[in-house]
This record gives sequence, C-alpha cells and structure tokens, in this order.
Amino acid sequence: MGMIGNMIRVSEEELKTFLNAPETLENKINAENTYIAEWFLDLDKSWDGINYILTGEIIGGLENEPNKLERALFSFQIIDEEQDLGYGPAQYLTSTQVKETFCELEKITDEILKSKINGSEMNEIGIYPEIWTELGSYEFLMESFREFKEFYKKAVENNQAIVSYIC
Repeated sequence: MGMIGNMIRVSEEELKTFLNAPETLENKINAENTYIAEWFLDLDKSWDGINYILTGEIIGGLENEPNKLERALFSFQIIDEEQDLGYGPAQYLTSTQVKETFCELEKITDEILKSKINGSEMNEIGIYPEIWTELGSYEFLMESFREFKEFYKKAVENNQAIVSYIC
C-alpha cells in the first residue's frame, strides 16, 4: 500500500480541540465517510514530490525552521508527539499561517511548477515513491499539486486551519 499523504481542513476551534485532546483527531480521520468528505485531501503518494517542489529537499533535509512555502505540507508544528497516525504524528498550520502560505503557493504558476520537476533527480535523491521517470508520473504530480493548491485556497476562503499526516 505504501505511505499516503493526507490533509484535512478544520476550524480554529476544532484545531484547539485536537491540541487539547488528540484522540479527537483520530476519531475524525477514522470516521466513516472521511475519505469522501470535502474537507479531506488524499495526496496519495505524491506528497513527497510536492514537498520536493516546495523545499527542493528530501523530507528532513531542512536545517532551519521552514519558511512560509516550505511549511505547506510539513509545518513541524506537531499536534501530539506521542500520536502515531501511521508514519508519525499529525502536523498543523493555523488559519493565519494557511493564508500566509497560500500567498506563496499562489506565486507558483504551471511554468514554475514544471521547472521544479526533474524526475531523474527526484529518483536519484530518493523522493518517495521513486517513480518520477515513469510514464504518467509527471502528470500525476502536476495534477496533485493543483489539487493541493486548490485545497489551500478553500481553506483560506473558509478561514480554516490545515492538519497533515502520513498513513
């Protein structure tokens, strides 16, 4: 099955609930119909490719606190260090941080996006799932990034926070 990247949009109040009672996050993401909810985004296995586009690094390659763009997928703001949702704990951005990050995401045009995708280099440095030179992988990553950007746009429109996790 592999490692699947997921994101959810939540209100600030719901985020505060998760921070105070992390089991409520697990209840939300494990509820029936979560995977078809409009507030849920399944990035499938594109998450590491998206992270590479945003950071130019492999996961964990950042040595300093991430900037507004670099934190779009992995903010390093942890809901609960002890909570493992499959491949570690969930991370979050507040609604204010989501707005700041979206301002940076908006600057990434299709042309810029295309210039950041180098399948051979991505495979060489180990960007999961190392399929980036296979037929259709380029289109897969482009479409996933567009969905990711649209997800942020909806969060901004609804003044929502974002929680991300890998399962």
